[in-house]
Amino acid sequence: MNDDIRALADALLQELCVKHPIGYVPKLVWKRLRVTAGTAHYRAGMITLSAIVLCDPERLGITIRHEYAHLMAFVRHGRKGAGHGEPWKNAMRELGLEPKVRHKYEVTRNVARQEVAYACQRCGETFTRKRRLPARRKYVHAKCGGSLKLHSVRSVTAEQTTA
Repeated sequence: MNDDIRALADALLQELCVKHPIGYVPKLVWKRLRVTAGTAHYRAGMITLSAIVLCDPERLGITIRHEYAHLMAFVRHGRKGAGHGEPWKNAMRELGLEPKVRHKYEVTRNVARQEVAYACQRCGETFTRKRRLPARRKYVHAKCGGSLKLHSVRSVTAEQTTA
């Protein structure tokens, strides 16, 4: 994350506040989000941006306007403006963007670190998951209704996930 991107974000936000006032200047907070580009916090009047995902001016411009549109919709429509409904879509159009909910930026996702196997006590079928099922609950096999029991936990290395 370089200082140029941060300065550009501040300038873009100031420009948005002048052209499309919402009554306050949102606070910008930078975090090391790996997949999420940004989030708007309505009540706190804050926008969180990813220092990892937003690595170029184009991504930054789209994301900051997307999040600012959330704040615009909330200020204008209250709770009905929250989320990606019609008020937000109208705010996006007003800011000159097509209302898209999710970005298509290239990101590095988490890699599975384990493989967990469960076995059905009735029919014996086993299946694997990336994580354990939450404890203190009883789980049943959808096909036969038999109870599920943890069968094995296996660590997965980076080489095994790419193969």
